[in-house]
Amino acid sequence: MTSYWRNNRDRILGQMSIWFNRDEVPTGIYCDYKDCDYGAILPQVAVSGTLTRRAVEPTWMTASNAYEDRIGSELKGMIQAPPSYHFVGADVDSQELWIASVIGDASFSGIHGSTALGWMTLQGNKSAGTDMHSKTASLIGIGRDQAKVLNYGRIYGAGVNFAERLLMQFNRQLSSTEARSKSKSMYKMTKGERKYILNEEGRRLCEAFKDLSDRKYEAFSKNELRNLMDYHQIPSQHFMELIDKMVWDGGTESHMFNRLEEIAQGECPRTPILKCCISRSLVPSVVHNDVRFLVKSEDRYRAALALQITNLLTRAVCSYQLGMNDLPMSVAFFSCIDIDKVLRKEVTHNCLTPSNPHGLSGGYGIPLGEGLDVTQLLNRTKGSLEKDSTLPPATK
Repeated sequence: MTSYWRNNRDRILGQMSIWFNRDEVPTGIYCDYKDCDYGAILPQVAVSGTLTRRAVEPTWMTASNAYEDRIGSELKGMIQAPPSYHFVGADVDSQELWIASVIGDASFSGIHGSTALGWMTLQGNKSAGTDMHSKTASLIGIGRDQAKVLNYGRIYGAGVNFAERLLMQFNRQLSSTEARSKSKSMYKMTKGERKYILNEEGRRLCEAFKDLSDRKYEAFSKNELRNLMDYHQIPSQHFMELIDKMVWDGGTESHMFNRLEEIAQGECPRTPILKCCISRSLVPSVVHNDVRFLVKSEDRYRAALALQITNLLTRAVCSYQLGMNDLPMSVAFFSCIDIDKVLRKEVTHNCLTPSNPHGLSGGYGIPLGEGLDVTQLLNRTKGSLEKDSTLPPATK
């Protein structure tokens, strides 16, 4: 129960907080209570702190969900918007997964969804159990949230050993042999198998070996290459002298990993969209894909629509930079824009914890927020960013 607070206490108490004098608070946002004070925390944010220009901040951007058995886990929900204001924002849907899959699609054919990973990302559905995380979970018999950890670990470069250790953490009854077998099965299905493209010398030798002569430009397995070397009586230590490059083959993510490795191993590695190089400011442990704006309550739906349009334009630029001039509807918009009075993880969470036993509604009188998709926002705003006098009045 105390683990979350123990791990975060010093960072929370060390925040830079500012309390306002009454004459410094803008007119119109005083609350009804005479003893109410107003203040703000100045988060120490590096606004473009990563390679992909995401913000870096170790406390508020990485705050966890509120759990009924974790003291202090309601942390994010304690930050409230002042009266007549709302927080409007969204958590980018599968950002890394989509970027990874669209790079693979662009490298393979230049068509969205042309690789197995790309198709699963565009068409997979969590409720139907057809998305990437659900598929991985069913393959190796773990929960979807656990599969999500494995999937992102793999995309960021973790190998079979990492997956094996993680599976044994998830299931204490699993032996190391079983965990190893499940890990290998998952990697074979997703990343594929390591194969080899021959160089000019290798292709010349291949032509003289009738079993492989018609495949000299294809990817070869290690066993096939050993057969080729045995035929020509070439010692095994000269294996790499016949290889032009190594590739992944036969997995749902093979094309994506091949392209990422091609970029990483180039003379001057640059990201394919922003064309920028690796920076020392890349700190994965404190990065997040969440964006929030504090807006006047009367403007909250227009701000949410503007955020949807921004996502559309951003994803369009990503596709264009990769040579694709269209964008699938399934990734064009945020699945949901959060409109809320506090900074909780989910607008439907009451943030009930041991240190907040009455929740946000009972303890602070804060109602649940709204989560609206693009269709609902178009209905609310009539598809316009202009002010509309028919909007419901601002709430305190």
